[in-house]
Amino acid sequence: MMNELQSGDPQDNRHDPHSTGGATEADTDITSTATATGASTDAKTTTTESANDTAATATNPAASHIHFPLRQVATAIVSIGALASLWYARAVYNTHTGTSFWLFWVAFALALGVWAAAIWFHWWRALPNAVRIPIGIVLCVALCGFGVSQAAIASHMRDEGDRNLDYIIVLGAQVHQGSPSLVLRYRLDRAAEYLRANPDTTCIVSGGQGPNEPYAEARGMADYLEHDAGIDASRIIEEPDSTTTVENLRNSRMIIDRASNTGSAGSAASEPSIGIVTNDFHVFRSLHIAHDQGYTDVHGIAAGSPRDMLLNNMVRESFAEAKYLIKR
Repeated sequence: MMNELQSGDPQDNRHDPHSTGGATEADTDITSTATATGASTDAKTTTTESANDTAATATNPAASHIHFPLRQVATAIVSIGALASLWYARAVYNTHTGTSFWLFWVAFALALGVWAAAIWFHWWRALPNAVRIPIGIVLCVALCGFGVSQAAIASHMRDEGDRNLDYIIVLGAQVHQGSPSLVLRYRLDRAAEYLRANPDTTCIVSGGQGPNEPYAEARGMADYLEHDAGIDASRIIEEPDSTTTVENLRNSRMIIDRASNTGSAGSAASEPSIGIVTNDFHVFRSLHIAHDQGYTDVHGIAAGSPRDMLLNNMVRESFAEAKYLIKR
């Protein structure tokens, strides 16, 4: 009886569709439906957002370039370099060195301007590989050659020469009325310093008269050494005919050979010891030319140079060295 009452207990409603258990199942179904609906809604939202992003990218093509800010920075840096090169060209021009190398910096500024435009407008990407590869190879070779020449120039910028050399040759540079140029004064002051420390050394001043000079460079150099630096005139020999470094060394060597009775066939034992006095950036090329002309016991004696023009002078030397190698 108790079992029947228990089986018919109204609390036992596991099989009643309206009971709590039925409600739980219904809730589960409703939750599943809601979840499916939510997932569908999320999917639609994601699709809509993706479509909106695509539309925004199509509207703003710049957004598709991940490196757009980098392109802006690169263009700005190269453009600043172009402006700086123009400013430096003006500074070099104002030194009135007698050369036209200041035009190199103008040309370099124009090249940087074209490079900046190429970065900004993607011109490099537009070129076919048949064009880009040769250009890249030429630029790499040029940069490597420039780097090697600059290292060679720097390697002789502190040369001091040996003591008690038989001769020193002071290479000429521009002279003004009544005074040497700043670059030449560096050379002459270094030569005077060496001559005072080595009283048995003879000095050859070498340089002809350029179209924008009042007299031969050798004449102005000798005057400066004698009257301003206090070097005895008997120790100074003028070579007033040369117009290039090659001629400086060739003509000076002829004077030395006549004075010491040695020639190109002279033995190494009778070879006079010779120092070449020039600005620090110019020593390497001068020694290179001297060795090509048969100088065997030759040394560089580096003078200083204007620091604000050092970049210009070293770049110019690289071009001068390349020109010498091509023409020799």
